[in-house]
Order: sequence, then C-alpha cells, then structure tokens
Amino acid sequence: MATGDSGNYAGGLLEVIEAEAILKFSEASVSVPLVKQKSEAKADQITFMAYNAGSNKVTSADVANTGEGTVTPSTALDSEKKTITLDMYSVMLPIYDEAKLSNADDVYANAGALAGNAMASKLDALVNANYDNFSNAVGGATTTINVDHLFQCLAHLKQNSAPGQPNAVLEPRQIWGTYGIHNDLITHAQFAGSGVQDEGARGGFVSKIAGIAIHSSPEFTATVSSGSVSSVKGGVFVQDAIGFGYAGEMMRVEEYREGSFLRSNIVVSSFCGSTEIIDGYGVEMISQITA
Repeated sequence: MATGDSGNYAGGLLEVIEAEAILKFSEASVSVPLVKQKSEAKADQITFMAYNAGSNKVTSADVANTGEGTVTPSTALDSEKKTITLDMYSVMLPIYDEAKLSNADDVYANAGALAGNAMASKLDALVNANYDNFSNAVGGATTTINVDHLFQCLAHLKQNSAPGQPNAVLEPRQIWGTYGIHNDLITHAQFAGSGVQDEGARGGFVSKIAGIAIHSSPEFTATVSSGSVSSVKGGVFVQDAIGFGYAGEMMRVEEYREGSFLRSNIVVSSFCGSTEIIDGYGVEMISQITA
C-alpha cells in the first residue's frame, strides 16, 4: 500500500450494485411438452388407454384367406390401462421482510422465478425417468454415442410403427463433448462439408439427425460403473410412448404471509405423475458421459 492510495481513503469507496440481477436458470420444460398430456380438475389417479399394445394384438398375420362356407377365425385383442397415481411435489422459499427491504434488487420476483424454474425442471425429470422402462435399448454404459445409434433407435420405432415425429431427449454430455453425438459429426479435423456438419460447426447444435429432433435436458441422474465411468440413459420416442398427467394446475404458484415472523413464503406445487404408455414407441439410449 502506498501513502495516499485508496487504502487510506477506504471510508468513501463507492460500491455500485447493478439492480438487474443475473438469475441462474436450469434448462426446463423440455421433456413434458413432447409427451401425451392429460389433466383433470380433481383426481387421485389418471389412466391412459392403450389398444393393440398388450399380449393380444391384431395384425396382418391375423387376416386369413377365407373360403366359401368357412367361418372367419376369431382374433383376441387387448386394451390396457396405463395408470398414474398422482403425487404432490412442492418447494417453498421463505423471504423475510428485512431481506426484501435491504436489497437493491427485487428478491421476491427473482425467488419466485427460480422456484417456478425448479418445478418445471422436476417435471422434466419425472418424464425422463421413463426412458429406463423401455424394453428396446441401444448403446451401453461404456459406449460413446454416435449417429449409428440414432438410426438403430429409428429402426426400432419404425419396426413398431411408431407414429409421428421421433424426439431424442439426451443429457448435454450425450450431445456435446468427447462422448457426445456431435463429436461423431464434427471434430477439429472434420468440421465442414455436409449440411449437418455445417449446421453444427456454425451453430454448435444439430437440431435433427436421422429424422430425429434432438433435445437437451440436464434432468438426468448419472450412473457410475466400471470404476469412475459415468453413463446416462436418454430416450428416443414419439409422443404416445409416455403420458404425463396432473390434477388442477400443472404448476401452482402462491404466496402466503406470516406476519408474526415478518416474512412471506413463495410456494410452488404440482400434483402430477408420468408413466410409459406404449413400450414399442420408445427406445432407451445408454451412453458414457465421463471417463
């Protein structure tokens, strides 16, 4: 410290706090919009009906060449109930009056936005947990994901006549980085040429590969195996593969005041659940994400 510098005159040092706070949001509302949704004003359970998805199915193999005087054979057909028992999920952020009155920014508004984001992320996590239930799977815990795996997923879906747009919901490290699918398309030695490579090289993201729309969600739990190797189970599916149901509002945000504690509480809740509907309409994609 030199004589006469800011250390001597620290009593008047100016601190300016930027009033517009930076909020660290999670990427949310990714998975829920991609699946079948059903809401009721009140319910303890919500059931989706699935035909031709059980043990007894009607297919072209059941259509027989029927001659004169021959009785057409009977074919059994099943309908199945896919039932969600709803659970309550909630988060509460208490905010004391002193915290609100002594801050330069709007603590209450910022806390409310982050609580809502946390709930939206949780709903994505409920949907993402269904991918582990799919009977068909590609990849492995020590497998690096590549384009061939997406085509294998597409083959499974086409084999099961899955209707509509296929979507892949993957953990970010299944898309980017050393073990991500982009590394199969774009590297330092291979970064231009085809349209897909150009899209990835310029924008950092390829929105559709093998006809499958790619989506990134952080709401996965990694599994550690083979020492320190971590893997994640993403999913490739069409809308009717998974159901999401809720009673009342999908997400309820409310405030209640506790005057004797000099605080207000922000409460976000959802009475909801998710389930697999048609197994053949989805494929689990397992891949390594860390060494």
